[in-house]
Amino acid sequence: MSAPTSRSRVPDVLTVGAVAALVLAFLPATRSAAVVAISLLATLAPLVGCLLHRPARLLPWVVATGMLTGWTLSITFGARWPVLGEYAQDVGTLFGVGLVLYMFTQHVRSRPVDRRTHERAVWGRRADQVTLVLLIGLASAQVLTTARAASAPASAYWAPLDVLMIAVVLRFAFSRAGLTPSIRLFIAGCVAAGIYDAAASTTGIRLQPLDSVLSVVWAVSMACMVAAALHPTMAVAFRSSALRRLRPESGRVLGLMALAPVPLALAVLHPSGRLPWLVYLATACVVATLAIVRGAQALLSSEGHAGRDPLTGLANRRGLQIAFDELLLTARPGADHVGRLALLDLDDFKDVNDTHGHEAGDHLLIAVGERLSAAVGDTGTVARSGGDEFVLVLRPDAPAVADIVTAAFGAPLALRGPLPHSSLVRCSAGWVPLTAASQLPLALADADIALYVSKGSRRGAATEFAPAQRDEVLGQIGLSDDLRRLIAGDGDAGELLLVFQPLVDLRTRVVLGCEALVRWQHPTRGLLGPDTFLPVAEAQGHGAAVDTLVLRQACQVAARWAEQGLDRTVSVNLGRSSMTEPDLADQVRDALACSGLAPHRLHLEITEHDQLPVDAGVDALRQLAELGVAISLDDFGTGYTSLAYLQRYPITLLKLDRSITGADAGDDLIAGITSLAGILGMAVLAEGIETEDQHARLAAFGIDAGQG
Repeated sequence: MSAPTSRSRVPDVLTVGAVAALVLAFLPATRSAAVVAISLLATLAPLVGCLLHRPARLLPWVVATGMLTGWTLSITFGARWPVLGEYAQDVGTLFGVGLVLYMFTQHVRSRPVDRRTHERAVWGRRADQVTLVLLIGLASAQVLTTARAASAPASAYWAPLDVLMIAVVLRFAFSRAGLTPSIRLFIAGCVAAGIYDAAASTTGIRLQPLDSVLSVVWAVSMACMVAAALHPTMAVAFRSSALRRLRPESGRVLGLMALAPVPLALAVLHPSGRLPWLVYLATACVVATLAIVRGAQALLSSEGHAGRDPLTGLANRRGLQIAFDELLLTARPGADHVGRLALLDLDDFKDVNDTHGHEAGDHLLIAVGERLSAAVGDTGTVARSGGDEFVLVLRPDAPAVADIVTAAFGAPLALRGPLPHSSLVRCSAGWVPLTAASQLPLALADADIALYVSKGSRRGAATEFAPAQRDEVLGQIGLSDDLRRLIAGDGDAGELLLVFQPLVDLRTRVVLGCEALVRWQHPTRGLLGPDTFLPVAEAQGHGAAVDTLVLRQACQVAARWAEQGLDRTVSVNLGRSSMTEPDLADQVRDALACSGLAPHRLHLEITEHDQLPVDAGVDALRQLAELGVAISLDDFGTGYTSLAYLQRYPITLLKLDRSITGADAGDDLIAGITSLAGILGMAVLAEGIETEDQHARLAAFGIDAGQG
């Protein structure tokens, strides 16, 4: 291991020297030399720290060096040349004042982005400002009185300024939460230097003899300066991010302790410049009153935060309870209808998060809160209960819930984030009328049932609660529990069955393959179609598990077809959950390996009716296509399936939805889609063929296969 370089030893030498000088400063015999030595070390420390740690902002440390240089000259040569010493000390102090102003301006230039908290604390800020103005006025009056008093010692007028600067610097330090150890040590050094200067100035001997007891305070100040300049955090000490972060309201109120003693400290300075005692007493009373106002504001702000959602600024669960109680308390006695409670849920919020990121999702929630607040106005309260759910507590004169939903979601919402855009967001709602005997938990439960009905029947609607809905919803919840047990392999929950629909060559009428369609043989409800349970599976997050079970069964059946000599493919649907599953490719490979089915006999169909994230399933389907698995785009012309999918995925077969292949569809549309598929090298299959006339008509367009 190589010996340490001379450059790395310099900070150690300075540190050891400063500690030794500080210890010797407490001894009268060595105090003079120790004070001079530690002052010189403090002047050199910022230069060494800058060379060692390379601070991002060099200017503050250059100013600090100027401050310490002036002070060191005054301490070292003040006894021999008093006038020169005082000038040097004044110059150093001006550098120090400039450094304090620099810290304040960095804070002003870097105000927090969230202005809502800033606005709620306006009265607290005004109390702080009035307190500072009052104390500055008191100190300034004492400076003028001292300077004009014939009996006042020379330079005694500096003492009130020192007291004020100490208080302001301490107030700044107490109100900031991001100060580094280096800047804290630096502030401590400045405060100690201010105490020394205030005590010395009020005695009439501003430059105390080096062997004076006050010189110990000076030595402590210089030791703090050395530690501040050599600490590794000096590199970021004066960054705006380190100076702008405010403490919580409670911590900032406690910071007023730095200002409270100022009237008393000014009153004990040299009597020649002392103002009437009533002035100090009155100022202390006003400062105490302002401190109480500041504390009250902090408490009020805290209470406001407790009832507000931090993201949207709407009422939270606690604020919702308060609004609900106030509605019932202010209702007319004997009134049957005192208002309404509505529960709203965004239908497309998960899509926004998956597609555009959570930052865009947060901006969407804020925008929705603003829209709902504007739609409700002063006729009720808007609360966010969590996630993408909102609750409205409405008075009898409030607009209808359906009208509020239309007003809030009728126009696209501007979404910010990595990809700013506008989106038309849907919202489903359930609401319940309130009576004087209503209870919030029960009302929320009933509104939740009505919301469940809205989402299950027609999204974007506002449904009023009816007692009959409870049985329907409980049935759906029971179905959900049974499905969960089915996925877990519980035989008492029934079994998934497959039925197969042929895919036929329209020219030769030969069966090319079959599409596997799933049914659930429920133990008590009988045979259930996919429209009954697949939406429940997707909502539970079990959609991919159902698709995997279907895939494994279908591959086993197709493998038996191959053993029987039947040259047929099997098509399996992939829902949204499967498309976003990270191990989709591995699941398909395992199903092929376990069944022994050749990859070219398997077709995977993208059956997405909701918008997919841009990268959903892209890599997996490309890997499977290289393996030989065919990829089909199902129900083309409905939902969110778009031309972008034709570029994104390795599609080999385009399945036209029955809405396009029906008798009402125009010939030009069918011909155009067929031509497009031909240009892209894709085969075309028509769904919903039920008659010979349909068969003949679609075959005439050159469509390859049919299903129906």
